[in-house]
Amino acid sequence: MRRKKILVHGTADTIRKFFDDAISRDFEIVALLSDEPEKIPAVNLEILAPKNFPAFILKLVDAIIFTADKSAVEYFYRRGLAPKKIILWDAKHGWQSFNLRNSDGSQLTYFCGLEFVNRADAKNRFLDLTVRRIQRKRHYRNMPPTKYAELLAQEFQLRTGYPLDFDNVRTFTEKLQWIKIFDATPLKSRLADKYLVRNFVAEKIGADYLIPLLGVWDDFDAINFDALPKKFVLKCNHGSAMNIIVRDKSKFNVNVARRRINAWLAMDYAVPCLELHYTRIEPKILAEKFMSDGDNPDIDNYKFWCFNGEPLHCAVESGRAADGSLANLRIDFFNMHWAPTIVERNDHPRSAHPENIPPPKNFALMKKFAAALAKGFAFVRVDFYEIDGHVYFGEMTFTPGAGNFRYKSEGTDEYLGKLLKLPAPTPPPQI
Repeated sequence: MRRKKILVHGTADTIRKFFDDAISRDFEIVALLSDEPEKIPAVNLEILAPKNFPAFILKLVDAIIFTADKSAVEYFYRRGLAPKKIILWDAKHGWQSFNLRNSDGSQLTYFCGLEFVNRADAKNRFLDLTVRRIQRKRHYRNMPPTKYAELLAQEFQLRTGYPLDFDNVRTFTEKLQWIKIFDATPLKSRLADKYLVRNFVAEKIGADYLIPLLGVWDDFDAINFDALPKKFVLKCNHGSAMNIIVRDKSKFNVNVARRRINAWLAMDYAVPCLELHYTRIEPKILAEKFMSDGDNPDIDNYKFWCFNGEPLHCAVESGRAADGSLANLRIDFFNMHWAPTIVERNDHPRSAHPENIPPPKNFALMKKFAAALAKGFAFVRVDFYEIDGHVYFGEMTFTPGAGNFRYKSEGTDEYLGKLLKLPAPTPPPQI
């Protein structure tokens, strides 16, 4: 994705502090605006003082970052600077938000060039989540990768109540924490990318097993929705749960989708749980064909858990609500002979009668494909759909649930941990 061309506004001191902030690498600084330009050490940058500020530069930059007096925000806003171009930063708290009243009376919140409708209901949690993730990204970028394991161990103990020793990991969830830090290879980044993985799948099992791609974009406003069919799926390629299912384009709210997808594009999915292989993925927007299986409200998804290149368990989900709610979700695990296993998650227990769940018609083919795609990896979950009797590839997930779930069945975590043989460690990438 193209880096934003920015103008940085502030005092000499605050601008120097901004340069020291590692997150400034997200931008290409093309100009500075300060009352003390002679005090700012800068190379190949145009220095502008407020008294000789050329108005045309507002059209040339993607954003102005204000590092000092917030009253300057109002000055530029009244002179036609679009609010999405206004970004606030301070040395203590990092990125800040500000509010403006819309013409219809609603309040809009702007944060890092993103626009949010300020709500009093639960939907406003999306803004809070975005703010936390981007602020946390700043924290990690000012931290050497050698500190990531220590930080992850601290968070693991807070969550589970027991320590994590990276030199002696035994259970499956412990080993997934190790993998997040010490096996975040460039190949995993490529295959966790929902766009780039398509070439890998086509090479290994054939393009016929890919869901048809309708388009790919770096910018939401580049999408020509008139050219898309009545039904389609929008998704981002660099994380999980970044999907918008459009069942009727005539009822599709473009503005809501724009706000949500632009916020997703601004997130580094490695940040929440230190799944470092995500940090190399260049965010993009995909549109895929809407897939349906006859009259079924949902399509069947089969998730193969592969250890050392061999599929050993297949997870089947049921009970997902039409609105995406997971309150009644059930997950059943089967072995490669389609017999229910002891594996049972604590958050989503198995159904009452898993023995009544039939295997997919193409179970043997799915096992073959899962092994082909999983070859060479200590662990990967490979997902497939079965639609109208045809197999379609879903995704490859190397750290499902970020390794943060627990198991209801006693001994399961230890059992799965014995199946996972860790590879040689690799240096963790910088977020």
